[in-house]
Amino acid sequence: MVRSMFAGVAGLRTHQAKMDVIGNNIANVNTWGFKAGSMSFKDTMYQNTSSGSKGSTASGSYGGSNANQVGYGVTTGSITYDFSMGSMAPSARGLDAFIDGTGFYIVGPMVGDGSGISLEDPDVISSNGLFLSRVGKFDVDNQGFLVDDAGNYVYGFSNISDNLSTGTDFNTTSLVPLRVPMEADMAKIGNESAGSKVEAARKALEDARANLSKLNLELSKAREEEMVASTAYETAASTQDIKGKTAIIYTKETGTKDLMEKAYVNWQAEKGDPTKEPGLRALYNTAKANYEEDVNDLIMAQANLRAPKALTDNAANIPGVWTAYVTARDTYNTTQNTANKDALDAARTALDTLYAALSKIEPESLEGVRDTKKQGADKAKAFADAAQNTVYDAEKRLKTAQDSSTSTEVNNAQNSSDNELAELTNYTIQKDGTLTGTTKDGATVIIGKIALAGVQNTSGLEKTTGYYYTPGPNAGNVGIYEAGGAQGQILGNYLEMAKVDLATEMTDMITTQRGFQANSKIITVTDQMLEELVNIKR
Repeated sequence: MVRSMFAGVAGLRTHQAKMDVIGNNIANVNTWGFKAGSMSFKDTMYQNTSSGSKGSTASGSYGGSNANQVGYGVTTGSITYDFSMGSMAPSARGLDAFIDGTGFYIVGPMVGDGSGISLEDPDVISSNGLFLSRVGKFDVDNQGFLVDDAGNYVYGFSNISDNLSTGTDFNTTSLVPLRVPMEADMAKIGNESAGSKVEAARKALEDARANLSKLNLELSKAREEEMVASTAYETAASTQDIKGKTAIIYTKETGTKDLMEKAYVNWQAEKGDPTKEPGLRALYNTAKANYEEDVNDLIMAQANLRAPKALTDNAANIPGVWTAYVTARDTYNTTQNTANKDALDAARTALDTLYAALSKIEPESLEGVRDTKKQGADKAKAFADAAQNTVYDAEKRLKTAQDSSTSTEVNNAQNSSDNELAELTNYTIQKDGTLTGTTKDGATVIIGKIALAGVQNTSGLEKTTGYYYTPGPNAGNVGIYEAGGAQGQILGNYLEMAKVDLATEMTDMITTQRGFQANSKIITVTDQMLEELVNIKR
């Protein structure tokens, strides 16, 4: 009868253990890189109250019977952890890093003198007291080492290139704590950087001068073409007497335009006087006719220079259009009636349409070619002037780079030391784990590459204090890799959030609580049954 008491106690203990796991998950809901645990149950040992037997078909025999077993409750089956990748949390720090994959950072105390751990050792992690971590909350300490927020050194591959500014030759045969280079190494980078700037400035000046020379040749060619086109235009304009025809119209006081305007003013001034107004109007009409005649001659002459095709296309209509307009004008000036005014307006519209066609500058005409060549020469001049300014600026930059290079080499020679760390800022971590820093002169320094560990069986990892793991006996092989491969890439400015599903944890908490209550009832009822047994003697 008391076996149920043991089963209830076992149930209470096991449900309490599961509650401990749930409580730990919820407590770490905001812990970077935390992996939630999950507990399963299994039933414990059994006692046979009767054994099973097999049946027999012989005469007088009986059939088989099953064993009767009574269990002693429940116990912990297993506690496993969800090592799948957590969500990304953005960070403003360049040294905060997120593993987009299944790999682990390798961190731990200083091993030996820090010269490196050979990867030929099959048990690099455990044998050297190192840990695995999913939390990339890094910083650079006062000794120039890359460390996590608990002070553990971050291990990776050192940069063994001759030029730390551009070289990416990493020693992937051993793990070392990543560290900022020394000033002596930086002096070489500074000198090479300054020299590179001088070479770049010199190359820019050479390119600017070559471009200026090319543009000056193009400008000379454009000016020659402009001169040829302008000469051809001026010769034709002289033949058509464009200047003379223009002077007849627009010369002040004596030009037909001014004479027409004066006649109009005189007519308007005496418009109310019947004795003077008709004569003044006739003078205005005559002056206007002379002006229009001269304008027509000028437009026809200009058409030979700007619209020869339109002039040819309309050659048959030009005399008729002009004659029709002159006739309609003179008729209206004589009669002044409405019908003649309508005829005059129609004739004027036809003449204006003809003038519009003859005034459009055709690209192939002498005037069109002249204008195009002049525009090309102006454009070439603007390009040449801009190129000349570029040369001036390139000369100044070369002078500045040469002065800066000399100053840098002198300062580096005076200040460089084999025992002093380089002064770097603005650390960044690239996707392949490359750690870089920036000097005060703006040069980039490639410090090394953060290594990632790949675990064959992540469920075989054992948690330690903080967010660290050590390989357990069942973890299998632990390989060391470069980031960017099968173990994942490293993303700077991100951290990994806890892998805890609060909805699942709350639901499990409810079922665990009810299971605990049910097991407590087993103990209560068993106690009541024992009480009844004891009371039989009464």
